Amino acid sequence: MKKILSLICIAVLMTVAPALAAPDLSVESVALNCGYLFGNESNEISATITNDDTDCEGSFNVSFVLSDGFSAIESVDALASGNNTIVSINDPTIRDAGAEVTITVTADCYGEIAEDDESNNETTLNTNVVNNGYEGKRYTGGEDITTKNTFDLNGDLVYSAGDSYYLSSYSYPHWTAYDASWTDAELLIPTTATVVDTRLYVPYTWDKAGVMSGVSLTFNTAAQTPDVHYADEKMHGTSYPYGMLVYNVTGNFDTAGNIANLTNLHNGGGNVSMRGMMLVVVYEDATEPRRQIFVNEEFDLIYGGSDYCTTPDEATVWAPITGATINPALTANARLITFAPGADGSGSAGEGELIFNGEMWNDEWTDNEVHQIGISDRDVTSYLLSTGNVAGFQSNADWMEASNAILILEEGDPWADSDSDGVPDCWDLEDDTPSGYLTDSDGVGYRIGDVNRDGKLTSADALMILQAIVGNIEL
Repeated sequence: MKKILSLICIAVLMTVAPALAAPDLSVESVALNCGYLFGNESNEISATITNDDTDCEGSFNVSFVLSDGFSAIESVDALASGNNTIVSINDPTIRDAGAEVTITVTADCYGEIAEDDESNNETTLNTNVVNNGYEGKRYTGGEDITTKNTFDLNGDLVYSAGDSYYLSSYSYPHWTAYDASWTDAELLIPTTATVVDTRLYVPYTWDKAGVMSGVSLTFNTAAQTPDVHYADEKMHGTSYPYGMLVYNVTGNFDTAGNIANLTNLHNGGGNVSMRGMMLVVVYEDATEPRRQIFVNEEFDLIYGGSDYCTTPDEATVWAPITGATINPALTANARLITFAPGADGSGSAGEGELIFNGEMWNDEWTDNEVHQIGISDRDVTSYLLSTGNVAGFQSNADWMEASNAILILEEGDPWADSDSDGVPDCWDLEDDTPSGYLTDSDGVGYRIGDVNRDGKLTSADALMILQAIVGNIEL
């Protein structure tokens, strides 16, 4: 009987006595940079580890295992009851966009901690690899802005956006026609010249319905076929194509004036927005200096900022200048023209950074506040190299695209001083300083005795000279 009573007591105790409390570790969530596993770069992967029971006073390990071969383990010292901690790793694996990857994260992967519930320690995330289209294409396996045409001739290049304008699909969702024209005054070409190449650039944005693949265009009433169609987009989340159509309209160009008519037959709203149009003309003329002209093309959407998991360095587009030998010693002037659709800065409030052979200019591109094609036209003679010349477009939290880099090299003596003021033409801000004038370091002239440089010889100048003589001021 005593034995039976003892067994009954043990059974009762086992039924009513609470189990010893223990930690309960779980993987609450797995997070990727901006929600995506990006291709062509390393990735940060994070997991939130939660303890839903008593304090976990000992250390434990968290494992990250990716189905395509990478794994890592991170240690956590301790985790109090009701708390969580974020554990992160950097995965250096370079993947192609489109790859499927399963990420498995396990808390207490070595079983160091005795837990109430061992069944919730593991979480998996299935994801597809995408490119981050806000980076330059060089960083996502795409093309640089490459040299498409080179010219070596006595002649020059002119360009103009004419009366083209930004057409918003938000304001005009059902538009069907877009026209732009250029007067002879906007594209000044000598009467003795022969046009050798004319390209029409048509950049667009937010092509939600794929409209630009089916538009038609006439140039001076002649039907045109695109020479090339460049495109880029964000490539993750809500993503719409941006891009640029390029037409070779050389045979239909008219020095007296030109008009382009683009027709869009899309119905039902959700249209496309037009940045504007740019016409670029190369001509030959025996009265002009010899020039080498390099025309680079592509199209790259960029945004450099942590909100979209990019840096300015990653959001940089490069345009290497290739295709002909360059001799800086025989180059009197080097001119770099760049177009950046979407970089619609105005006045001194430009957008984006221009780079040329390591030199950088900030807030570089501005438009005319009618079209949205940012334009920069800059003298880069001092930075020209014989080989390895490269231009760069960089976004530092600027919404912009990069499309064209044009380098024009004029043959001559780089140290020529046409107005004999002691400052070479490549640095001279005033190319017609009168003989006998003094000049400052920028080549701007002023009369001898015009100490305050107000353009006049007055008693104020005399007083400043006397003060300098007695040592009260420095001139």
